[in-house]
Amino acid sequence: MKKVSQLFSTLALGTLMALPAAAQPLVQPNSPDYNPKATYDGPYKLNTWSISAHFGPSMFFGDLREYDFWPVTKTSSDSHKESGTIQGGISINKQISYLFGARLDGSIGNLRGMKRRNYNRYFEGNYGDVSLSGTVNLKGLLMGPNKMKRWKVDAYAGIGQVFYDATAYSLTGGIELRTTGKKNDWTVPTGLNVSYELTKRLDLGLDFRLTHTNSDYLDATYGGDYDLTPGSFVIADQKTSRKGNSELDSYGYGAIQLTFKLGKNPLKVQKVDGKWDYKPEEGGYYNLRYTDPRVLVKPPKILTLEEMDSVAKANRPEDIDPRLLLDTDGDGVSDFFDKEPNSPAGSIVDGAGRVLDFDSYVKNALATGAACSEIFANVQFDTDKNVIQPEFQEMLKNVAALMNKNGCRLQLAGHADRRATDRYNMALSRRRVEAVKNFLINEGGLKDPSKVIVDYFGSFKPIADSSTRQGLVKNRRVELKLLP
Repeated sequence: MKKVSQLFSTLALGTLMALPAAAQPLVQPNSPDYNPKATYDGPYKLNTWSISAHFGPSMFFGDLREYDFWPVTKTSSDSHKESGTIQGGISINKQISYLFGARLDGSIGNLRGMKRRNYNRYFEGNYGDVSLSGTVNLKGLLMGPNKMKRWKVDAYAGIGQVFYDATAYSLTGGIELRTTGKKNDWTVPTGLNVSYELTKRLDLGLDFRLTHTNSDYLDATYGGDYDLTPGSFVIADQKTSRKGNSELDSYGYGAIQLTFKLGKNPLKVQKVDGKWDYKPEEGGYYNLRYTDPRVLVKPPKILTLEEMDSVAKANRPEDIDPRLLLDTDGDGVSDFFDKEPNSPAGSIVDGAGRVLDFDSYVKNALATGAACSEIFANVQFDTDKNVIQPEFQEMLKNVAALMNKNGCRLQLAGHADRRATDRYNMALSRRRVEAVKNFLINEGGLKDPSKVIVDYFGSFKPIADSSTRQGLVKNRRVELKLLP
């Protein structure tokens, strides 16, 4: 019994680990496409449920057992025999992963046994049992998923209950000696199941089971109980699980089993390139009893250099027009869109690269009342000066008038050439931008000074080459930017 318990514990632990094991890689070296790190996420889910019916001869193992081999005919003294008992039942099966599953069993049957020496008695009894067992796919574990594809070999062990009623009789005269009454006790079923897939729905197999009980009187007899006095020992009054001086009783069977696989639209095993396999392109569902999900994962394709080059060429975008990257006249509009690609340096242009006359724009906006648009202009200064030159004064007055009339805003940015220290140039560019703002307020009559945004950058943002005289002149400036 101790060995049986150890076997049950081992298989039960494997069943409890079935769920995480289903998600863990199990390397199968006999399959070249087996990916140990992959999981199946294909178009077909796997069927996992089935129901089985089994029927076959039963056999008792205990005190009242004369022969070690079955079948046995009658005894030499009378017509009583140990053979001829049968059992039948059903099983509900759940495949949790390719290697591990569970089965819920229920069966009914009858048992007989007899012994002449010492006991001189025989017994007859009926039983019913239920059990829950964990299964291990031995074929898959030992041979992998691709060999013997239509076969399934499971070992199983579990725990259950047996309900029985047995009566012992004297071999001489058939006198009733004692009866168990209706009893129940714990059992540990162990067994081996071999199945072959006949069709996409039906499997035919054999089921061999030995059930170990926690009782010594399935045969209405304790070991060492030789008293033949009728009613001398009333077993019905005893607790179950009481043991005599012999091993606990067991019983078993060998049965033919027919399994019906449940689930939606199962795939049919058929010849594929000379081997038994599935054709998933026909549509349907694999069954986890016969299919390891990881063999369904297609291995990643390793591209050759030629294939990678072909893919790169096929997905290469069209070449960019080089004119999009060029701005020949430096007006901020690429040559691709520039309507006047040769605008003079420092010109104020629109979005199409056409040169704008800031002063004319301001005068036209004053005359027509047009809404303000974003447009630029520069006010130039003499070396180291922040005095507004006469040629810019009328333009600034018009800007102030336009701001008062149309609500325009104005952004001012002061600059200097590089002929001084950075600290000095920053201060100089600040004085220049403040000079323009003060002119707009004092001379131009700007009513809302908060519409003027002021900034200054010293010599850090030149617009021309400071190594030439003309470049120095262009860099000494205050930039005006009208804003809506």
